[in-house]
This record gives sequence, structure tokens and C-alpha cells, in this order.
Amino acid sequence: MNEEDYLWDRSGEPPPEVAHLEYVLERLRWSGTQPDLSRAKPVSWLWNKRPWFIAAAALVVLGVGGAFLARRMGMPQPVTSWELSLAGQKPSAVRSGQVIETGTTSATMESEFVGEVEIDPNSRLRLLATQEEQHRLALDHGTIHAYIWAPPTRFVVDTPAAKAVDLGCQYTLSVGKDGKGFLSVEMGWVAFQWKAIESFIPEGAACTTRMGYGPDTPYFLDAAEAFTKSLAEFDHTGNEQAMRLVLSTARPRDALTLWHMLQRTQGRERGEIFDRFAELVNLPSSVTREGILRGDRKGLDTAWDALKLGDTSWWREWKRNW
Repeated sequence: MNEEDYLWDRSGEPPPEVAHLEYVLERLRWSGTQPDLSRAKPVSWLWNKRPWFIAAAALVVLGVGGAFLARRMGMPQPVTSWELSLAGQKPSAVRSGQVIETGTTSATMESEFVGEVEIDPNSRLRLLATQEEQHRLALDHGTIHAYIWAPPTRFVVDTPAAKAVDLGCQYTLSVGKDGKGFLSVEMGWVAFQWKAIESFIPEGAACTTRMGYGPDTPYFLDAAEAFTKSLAEFDHTGNEQAMRLVLSTARPRDALTLWHMLQRTQGRERGEIFDRFAELVNLPSSVTREGILRGDRKGLDTAWDALKLGDTSWWREWKRNW
């Protein structure tokens, strides 16, 4: 069921603005009896002393009611900077809230301010919001190929299991009907996030994500098969033997994966991961085993910097906008 079902026969969940409007109007419903106004006091003071309150309340009700009526009456939503071409046809403007379903054909969506998004057949993409500070889409299922030239964090794609935050890049994102996702980066960086779980995926790396669990541990696509299979098993089951196989087959390049594992483990497991990480990476003396075991953020940041994949300051600064 969707929001239109509720507007038609009140089945399913109401849209948030409709639920709020119903709440406001319910309090004003006539009780069926005429109130006694003989003892009522003048209320002119309310307007004299609080005109801003009356005006603000009126704007809220009118704003919510306007949104409700616009949706109910099928009024068109605002045009965005995006244009859509279906199977090579003439481009047409994309509106806020528009749903794009490709069926058996492909499509391309482009904005001169943001970037280009190729949409594979059998995909469902929704435009959630488009503002100067952020353009937000939702990929319900299917595959998109994004090439983004907007500043970092301005382009975000929600999936059922995580959100992909562009940090200046080119990437491919796929979502299955079960909500599982797969993201691979061809250029630049992408952050994959669900609640407090974050994966930072550089060029040449990939990451899966699952509903209710968020993003798994990222890895480079050229990693050994034994490494990636063991990593998937550890992500899904927490099996210690799988973790140790990951550590034993890791190359110096795979320290990216181990750095993420440090933040997703604790105690003895974290200690084993750090020992192998320290063998693969030339760490400064300020990064200590004891500090990493207690989750010292500065130590983890310094350990990341030792990977020479980019200083932590740049993505922590951009992260403020997520």
C-alpha cells in the first residue's frame, strides 16, 4: 500500500502531513452541542499581545492543508534541475517526488549542477528532495550508475538498507527486491551509512549492505577469493575462524578492510585484528595497541591516515552535512 491508497480509502499509513492535518482538525471538530457563550471573556488580548502566534498558526494550517490539497487534487510538484531521457527519447523535466520506473528500457537522468545518473532496466528510482545543499534520491530496486560533479555530500541515494553519500565520485549501486544492496566505486569515494555503522569505500573497492544490519565491511575488488568469502562469513556470522582467515590472507592493500573491522569488534578479536594491521601498515608510535583496544578515536584516525588513502580530516569535515 502507498500514500495514495490512504487518500483514496484510508487504507495503509497516512502521509505525515495528512496525519498532522487530521490531528489539527480533529481538535476543532464540532461536538454536537452549542457552547454556552454567556460567560465568555473577550479574546481581543490574544490578537493585541500575540499577533505573531495567530499568524504562525494560520501559516502552519494553510501550509499543511495546501500540501494535502495539492496531492489530493493531483497538482504537479515543482520542476527540478534534473532532466530524464527514457530509452534515448527527448529529455523531459523531472519533478520533485517523481517516481521513475524503467521497465524493460534504460533511462538517463542529468542535472548540469549535480551530475548524471544512468538507470538500468527494471529499476525503480524516486526523487525525494532537490535543494541547493542536497539532492536526495531513493533506489527501491534495480541498478544506477552515478557520475557526480557536485561538491561532496550534495548527492545522496537512500536504499532500503543504507544510504550512499557521494564524496565526489563515480559509482554503481544495485538493490535487489529483498533490499540487499551492492555498491562499487569506479572513481573517488562513497560513504555507505546506516545508523551508526559507516563504510568508506574508495576507488576500486566495494561493499554490500543488508536490511536491518547496514553496510558490511568494504573490500577491494581485486582481493583474493578466499579473503572475500571469509569476510562475508565473518560479517554474517561473526565466526572467529573466518576472521582469522581474513587476517592471514590480507595484503597490505587489504588493510582498508582491517581498519573497518577494528571498529566493529572489541576485546580479543580487536586485538588480533590490530596485530595483523600493524604488520601490514607502517604505523606511527602514537598509535598503540592499548589505545585501539579502548576505541581511541584519535588513534583510529591516525591509523587511517597511515593507509595513505586520504586524510581523515576531509571526510570528517564533510560528514557534518550528512
